[in-house]
Amino acid sequence: MRLIRLRRRLSGSGESGFTLVELIVAMFVIVAVLLGLMALQASSLVSTAQTRQRAQATAIGNQVMEQLRALPWLTLSKGVSTTVAASDPNISSGRFRPTVGSTIDEVLVSSSSQVTTAVPLSGVGGTNVSKDKDPSIPGIVFTSRVYTSRTTAAGADALTLTVITTWTANKSGKAKFVVLRSEAYAPAGGCGDATNQPFLGACQALLSANGTANGPAVQITPASVVSGPTVDPATTALLPGDTTSIAGFSLAQITTGVTSQQSTNVESAVLQAGSSLTTTDATATPTAAGGTKISNQASNDVGSTGAAPANPPDQSSAGTAAAATVAPAKDLSMSLTAGGGVSGVARATTVAACYAGIAAGSPCASADATGGSDSTVVFNAKANPLRLVTMTGGGTSKAFGGRFTTTGGATTVGCTVLSGAGCVAAGSQRTVGTVTLGAVSWSGGKAPSGLMSVTGYADSVRVERGDAQHTTAATTSRTGAVQYWNGTGYSNLSLATTTSTSLTTGTVTWSQSGVDVSAKGSLIVTPTTSTLKNVDAVKCSGEGCSIDADTGTVTLSVTYTVTASGDTRAFTVSTTLGTSRANAAFKAAPSA
Repeated sequence: MRLIRLRRRLSGSGESGFTLVELIVAMFVIVAVLLGLMALQASSLVSTAQTRQRAQATAIGNQVMEQLRALPWLTLSKGVSTTVAASDPNISSGRFRPTVGSTIDEVLVSSSSQVTTAVPLSGVGGTNVSKDKDPSIPGIVFTSRVYTSRTTAAGADALTLTVITTWTANKSGKAKFVVLRSEAYAPAGGCGDATNQPFLGACQALLSANGTANGPAVQITPASVVSGPTVDPATTALLPGDTTSIAGFSLAQITTGVTSQQSTNVESAVLQAGSSLTTTDATATPTAAGGTKISNQASNDVGSTGAAPANPPDQSSAGTAAAATVAPAKDLSMSLTAGGGVSGVARATTVAACYAGIAAGSPCASADATGGSDSTVVFNAKANPLRLVTMTGGGTSKAFGGRFTTTGGATTVGCTVLSGAGCVAAGSQRTVGTVTLGAVSWSGGKAPSGLMSVTGYADSVRVERGDAQHTTAATTSRTGAVQYWNGTGYSNLSLATTTSTSLTTGTVTWSQSGVDVSAKGSLIVTPTTSTLKNVDAVKCSGEGCSIDADTGTVTLSVTYTVTASGDTRAFTVSTTLGTSRANAAFKAAPSA
């Protein structure tokens, strides 16, 4: 009996459990914990989204700031456009007073002459606002506004740049913002190019030089008939049955350039002869032939990615004849040919020697264009060729530019004396073959050697600027002989650097095959010129010291009046002998 009772007691104790009250309390505890975890998770998700939005806003603001800092100093210093200043929420009474962020109250920089291409400071319409979206954050638009301001303590040489990026959080609907600030500084008298360079002033002297040799060129345009109305060259055809209004060609052109500051860059180019025809249709593209170009560039900038090599190989080209025809297959037509076979070479190096008188190791650029065949303009009057222009080939053109720091140049180059930051020089020289205009069998045996001709033409120019060459004059030369028909015989004119004249030839006529032609020429010669800009010739600070010189121009023009089949036309054949030109500039460093 006792064993049975004990077994029953043990069995009843094992089947007992939680009471109903205990279960309800446990459930409430579990629910409370789960709700707390859900709230914590939701808060964490919101915080993560807001952090991501703020990080993206900061990245966008930094990007806008970098764009702002890359603008040229002269653009930055004008500030925002006055067209938007009146409606901007962060501008009040001409001062920069943001409605968000810390308390800022500074003098706003603004200008009515600010450009509208300086994004993000002044874009289309002068706007200083840019908007960005992130596809990974739907519904969020980041709006950035930029400002430039000044503080009295910083002075006129410093600007404070501010970017305010705002957005509306997509969870809370609250406005958020990020404010980024930076300083821009350009010392007064800095030697950088404030028009093109960013705000940081350069720390070294700035030197530059260019040498150019422009070859002869011919342009043919409609002219007014003596007894007729004035014509518009752009809408008048040269010859009947054709739409060409302007025809012409130009012979080889060469250029060299040197730019030096922290590093030196030199470049050269050769543009071969080319011809072109322009029609009376203003929407049509001119027809062109020839005009191929080669170029070369070298640099001693070893620290910049993408800089030109220090000693690249020479570049060369051989020009081809560039021909053009006005009114082909007509009774009256015209053929133009710019002679080919010109040998062009473009050199650039900072290591080797590239021009006589410039030592190896001095950065140098040079270009040549030599040789070539004759260039002509022929007017065909019903199968009768009238030679309007003949240029004998074989002329030469040379140009150079050099930077001198340790070894001076020869007297033929310049920069023979060096001091301080050194010197830069450039120049060009040319010879031109015999040029003859109007070589036609004129009536009465007049002008048997043509209306005008130029023989023995040559010119040259050389300039230099540097620490010891603030005001050094240009060296120029020009020689040649002009012969022109005066109505009864030939007169002569010698060309020199000071020659300046304007004269006309006698009138000549030609008649054959029902075509009547009359012609009269004119000659205009301008002297060599040299323009100096030395605001501060002692120190060459501020705008620096510069010189620009050329060998003047010689322009020979003949106006032809042609009557055929009751139609009278007139056109002018204008021939220029080209020119040699060079310029050089030196701007001392701010501390100089």
